[in-house]
Amino acid sequence: MLKIGEFSTLTGISIHMLRNYDKIGLLKPEQIDCMNNYRFYGEKQIVRANHIRVLKSLGFGLNEISEILMDNTTDDMIRSFLESKIREKEESLSITERQIAQMRQALNDLDTQNGCTLSVSVKKLSSRKLVSLRDFIREFTEEGLLWERLDRACRANGVKFVDAQYCMAMTHSVDFEKKLIDTEVFRVVEQAGPDIEGLRFSDMSETEAAVVAFQGIYSRIGDINRYIYHWIVENGYSISGKAFNIYYISPENEPNPENYVTEICFPIKK
Repeated sequence: MLKIGEFSTLTGISIHMLRNYDKIGLLKPEQIDCMNNYRFYGEKQIVRANHIRVLKSLGFGLNEISEILMDNTTDDMIRSFLESKIREKEESLSITERQIAQMRQALNDLDTQNGCTLSVSVKKLSSRKLVSLRDFIREFTEEGLLWERLDRACRANGVKFVDAQYCMAMTHSVDFEKKLIDTEVFRVVEQAGPDIEGLRFSDMSETEAAVVAFQGIYSRIGDINRYIYHWIVENGYSISGKAFNIYYISPENEPNPENYVTEICFPIKK
């Protein structure tokens, strides 16, 4: 029989971990002295201890190790555990490789992208009920006129906003010859209704998007759009829908353009 300290030295497992393994039933002492609670291990338990160390080194958790080392575990069950862990590690490796690629891209972008580096995130935008108004404007600065029309029409028809400051806008197309910009502005509503007086109701489903949030003047949007598009291509995504902007702080509630907060969103898919 081996005292816990001797067993720890022989197996390379700390006394603290041996006590934890005893507690969870993974590796219990063969004998505990009832007078002083000293733990004693058998020499044959060195084999189980080594199995535990090997499985831990492969990335298996303690619960998984307990299942693998059960007396009734078959070769097919062990094969299943190994195949599952391989898939898990391959997925983790893929994530790590993607992160490294993004960091290398960020290094290359530092000198050229004017503050956009490390600004793109991928996130899921929750589903929402929307009301919108769509029309042509001649300049992007005229977008405010659409917001005024949307708000007037909603007030006139009793349409209630969920969040009065949550505003979205989408550019459908730009005709450079005729100088016409097909633009749609949106607000989030409590419930959808029938289309009325130029208002269109719709449901926005949950969307995965490449997103940049920035503070400052709207003239930066063009450069940021180009950077997001470049990021999407470089990171193996494709665009799955029309880009849109979410305005958190806008001319409606802030007079200083330097304080505007805007989120530019490109729907994407792998």
